[in-house]
Amino acid sequence: MELQNALIIAGAVLLLLLVAYNRWQIHKARRVRPLMPEDDLPPMREPVVGKTTHPDTAARLQETPPEHVSRREPTLGAGKDHRHDDEVVAAAASAAAGSADADEIVADEVAVAASPAVSRGASAHEAEAEAGAELEAQAHAQPAPSSSAAQPQSQPDVEAPVALLDGQPTPAMIDPLIDCIVPMHLERKASGDRILPLTGRLRRAGTKPVHIEGLRAEANAWEPVTAGHQYEDIQVAVQLASRSGPLNALEFSEFVNAVEALAEALDASAELPDMTETVANARELDGFAAASDVQLGVNVISDGAPWSAAYVQTVATQDGLVLSRDGTRFIRYAPGADGVQKPLFTLQFGDTNFLRDDLTLNAGRQITLLLDVPQAPQSIKPFKLVCEYGYSLAQRMGAQLVDDNMRPLTEASFVAIFGQLEKLYETLDARGMPAGSPVAIRLFSL
Repeated sequence: MELQNALIIAGAVLLLLLVAYNRWQIHKARRVRPLMPEDDLPPMREPVVGKTTHPDTAARLQETPPEHVSRREPTLGAGKDHRHDDEVVAAAASAAAGSADADEIVADEVAVAASPAVSRGASAHEAEAEAGAELEAQAHAQPAPSSSAAQPQSQPDVEAPVALLDGQPTPAMIDPLIDCIVPMHLERKASGDRILPLTGRLRRAGTKPVHIEGLRAEANAWEPVTAGHQYEDIQVAVQLASRSGPLNALEFSEFVNAVEALAEALDASAELPDMTETVANARELDGFAAASDVQLGVNVISDGAPWSAAYVQTVATQDGLVLSRDGTRFIRYAPGADGVQKPLFTLQFGDTNFLRDDLTLNAGRQITLLLDVPQAPQSIKPFKLVCEYGYSLAQRMGAQLVDDNMRPLTEASFVAIFGQLEKLYETLDARGMPAGSPVAIRLFSL
């Protein structure tokens, strides 16, 4: 009995070790490092850009429409006549279906295919997907970068007409710079109502977000799959790297299995990538991101008595900063180029949690202002704004502004930091992901 008990205990310990090791491998995160003057960023290679549109679909996009369908060429701008677009979609769908019985056939297929797929889709990663949905929703459409790495990226919207002129669809969120893209060719058009119930497993692959987009021929554009829309083709992509690390073989296998299940349910053909090449690309991208992932900290140190957390909260709130959901920091927001408020920098007061701690008892002499460099657009000069706010706090609270080594920030130190920032911005621009752009925000996030 003692030997049997010992074997049972040993087996349980071994199982716990294996589970802990696997969780550590999946969830280990890349720590953000401070900017150092001696930094020497490694050379970069051009991103691997694969095909995203099936040749048959590209040919169909150039076909002459039926005579009874009033076709309008795709245009840009917010003033499109959406009612007219809906009439075109309805007419094209009617011509493709050939009869009113097509909808019943599709409904039957959804009923058969959705049931097993949805049951398989209940996974532990769905909770993580919901947590990341808010951040992913802030990413905006950006045209694919050109082959010249040095071409300016400050006005991406200007490049969209070029993509339309050469017949290529307008891109949406999926970007070959940071995504592994799997084109999926449909034998016939599929509606968003048919596709969406089958995507339960395609939310995340491990810690990496997954995106699904459909190609609308009448708009010549990719878009997130939406109910009520008809799609010529679809593409599925998993992000190659994030601050949680690169895409690994386990996550890649999980992604491919889910894509194959979706292709089978839709009777579609998927162009699956090679695992070795994809994992290698993910590691290369993660190496570049690790070298470019910089946060700048500026500290406000009291010249006299410590401050209470309640006093710090009052000052931050009066200055328009917003408390984070977890209560550990205040966030300064600034409007982006699209007018949407985006995080600029954070204010932290030691380890204080402003939601749980007793703010009258917690006290300290240091406030830290932290700038996440890759996530803030260079055009608004974020470091200058951080320093200006830090000086304002120092003057009002009887304090001084120092760096992470508690040395006063002088004009010479500012010049040195700005020089390092310029190099970092140039590196990000050359890679096709300027600081603050949607693709940079996705890459430099968890």
